[in-house]
Amino acid sequence: MRCWSLSRKCSVGLLTALLVSPIAALAKDPVVFASYGGAWSDTIKEVCGVPFEKETGTPVKFVATDNSIAQIRIQQMTRNVQWDIGPTEGDAWLIATEQGWLEPLDWDYIDPNKDIAEVARMPTAIGAVAYSVAIGYRTDKVPEGKTFTGWKDFWNVQDFPGPRSLRNSPVENLEFALIADGVAPADVYDVLATKEGLDRAFAKLDEIKKHITVWWSSGQQPPQMLATGNVFYTTLFNGRVAPLQADGVPVDITWDGAAIEMSNYSILKGAKNPKGALDFIKFCWNSPERLAQIALKMPYSSFNNKMYEHLDPDYAKKLPTHPDNVDLQFNYNAEFWAKNRQAIQTRWDRWRLN
Repeated sequence: MRCWSLSRKCSVGLLTALLVSPIAALAKDPVVFASYGGAWSDTIKEVCGVPFEKETGTPVKFVATDNSIAQIRIQQMTRNVQWDIGPTEGDAWLIATEQGWLEPLDWDYIDPNKDIAEVARMPTAIGAVAYSVAIGYRTDKVPEGKTFTGWKDFWNVQDFPGPRSLRNSPVENLEFALIADGVAPADVYDVLATKEGLDRAFAKLDEIKKHITVWWSSGQQPPQMLATGNVFYTTLFNGRVAPLQADGVPVDITWDGAAIEMSNYSILKGAKNPKGALDFIKFCWNSPERLAQIALKMPYSSFNNKMYEHLDPDYAKKLPTHPDNVDLQFNYNAEFWAKNRQAIQTRWDRWRLN
């Protein structure tokens, strides 16, 4: 239809065309979801993003970031908010919450039955993913007749000889050192919060320092070193073990004294589609069926234990929050590290150089 004037007939025709246009009728603001990209983003897109758009008509736009807190700060300072949902792991969540950069979450809507563990139900974030930093080890390097059980054995270089690796960070390593020194996992932060406890952790690290052949900085390093046999015992993210086992590498993991950690997601203050973002959070991370699908694609878990009803029991035991594993570990305390990281990092850097 051509209209060369603003006649009544043309106006009605144009209005009718707009009303019946599929694009005009169906178009919805997207939910912009930011993550660290890679396989994780691909998994969320497949398991949650595509089905969410089919069911709700709201598209999900996936974008990548390598520094979430810096991006959140810029978006808030410029009042040019580009994300609806963004990652707020560790102290990023505390910083963003204190600065008022995040929307409060409506937990009565997301999780009315309180199926999600309380630790993951934060005022401005959901603990979407549970993973553990644990010890991975070469089973073929454990001396015959012995069983490797955890941190005391990691420190026991006489009975369990061989090269070792730890992350180049005080985070987690001080907790692991205290556990090796006899502190119960549930008590590590009470002890670490004291000067005596901090000194005790560094003194214990002194004992193992010369046996650490590599201080790793990238999550890919530990599985590579285990695969090549360059180290026999190392900390690593639990999800790195299953692929090695699938490739026939003789490795295993011990959950004793491991750190359960969370990848959090939040809705940014000033998000363009906060309602769609809230719907997506509920759709993706409080659906046991979808959580099970995510866990099958990537060996991490969630904080909704109904997920385990949809998983093979043997596979389920390889996940951090399985009932057989969870009580052996401690919950990483992001608040402790947010308050103390700077001072402890300075001491760590000096200690590493001496």
